[in-house]
Amino acid sequence: MNHPKILFFYLCTCCLFAVTVLCVEAKIVFSMDNNIYVCNDDGSSRRSLTNNTLWKDVDPSWSPDGRKIVFARKMDKNRSSTYELFIIDADGTNLKRLTHNSVSDDAPRWSPDGNKIVYTGKLTGNFEVYVMDVDTLVVTKLTGVEGELSSSDPDWSPDGTEIVYEKFVSNGAGFAHSNLYVMSANGENQRPLFPEPKKGVDTVIFRTVPRWSFGGQQIVFDDGTLKGGKERWRLTVLRIGGKTKIVSDIYDRLGDNLLLGGINWMDNDRALLFELILLDKPNANYDLYRYDFETKSLRRLTKDPRDEKYPDWIEGALSVSPHGKMPTQWGEKKKNSAN
Repeated sequence: MNHPKILFFYLCTCCLFAVTVLCVEAKIVFSMDNNIYVCNDDGSSRRSLTNNTLWKDVDPSWSPDGRKIVFARKMDKNRSSTYELFIIDADGTNLKRLTHNSVSDDAPRWSPDGNKIVYTGKLTGNFEVYVMDVDTLVVTKLTGVEGELSSSDPDWSPDGTEIVYEKFVSNGAGFAHSNLYVMSANGENQRPLFPEPKKGVDTVIFRTVPRWSFGGQQIVFDDGTLKGGKERWRLTVLRIGGKTKIVSDIYDRLGDNLLLGGINWMDNDRALLFELILLDKPNANYDLYRYDFETKSLRRLTKDPRDEKYPDWIEGALSVSPHGKMPTQWGEKKKNSAN
């Protein structure tokens, strides 16, 4: 009499196991074809979380527990439009809009405790750094006083006490340098990480998109110069209280005719994740790459004819279930391990 029930239970268990095995072990979130995607650590099992034709979704960032993703959405991808901030669950459900204004908000990053989001906004005319309380949506402006130029691209220290960001400074000759600054999480004690570039010189310096390492001892950024109409960029790592080091292996291998961005740490500071385009290749597009410090290996993770950009990485196998089939199973949190 109980055999049909036992058989039914067995089949359900098999289906549960099969669905779980087929789930994406989402560790990388990125933007492609105007939508947000997740994929495995090696670039496999790609799956979209958003599916739109009217908007453009960029700049995704994992929450510390891996349950949510914050991103910026251009409200009309075909025209000049503003970006607003949204949150979505890691399985692509429960989309929630965070900002409602007529100016751009982008480059969001979660605080290590998951309670706040720091981002770039343009509420006062210049781009400035703002922080939002996730529960109350209360926004606080952290940078910008009268006469200063813009600030952008913030990121948290792993203990949540400080924020690194990019600040534009006039060179006195009609151009603006960008330098890296650090401030307390409440906006106080703003100071440069490098001496301010000299004014009046013909070389413009750009230090952009800083990202703090999980261990808190390093900051990676893109270091560029513009002189005589020629640009030169180098992926650079700053050790806190120490010197900078150029990741020269990338340029030794691929040359200078490339653009690199969307830089983030991965594998507990043993590797870097970024987008890269080889400009001298036919039909060139951005792909995701991983650079390993120990082996000095450079691995291309994606090979799609569409641009894959703005990657962010989280530790642990976070099995993201297909829509409406299974509850999400979560692994480890993103760790703030020591170097």
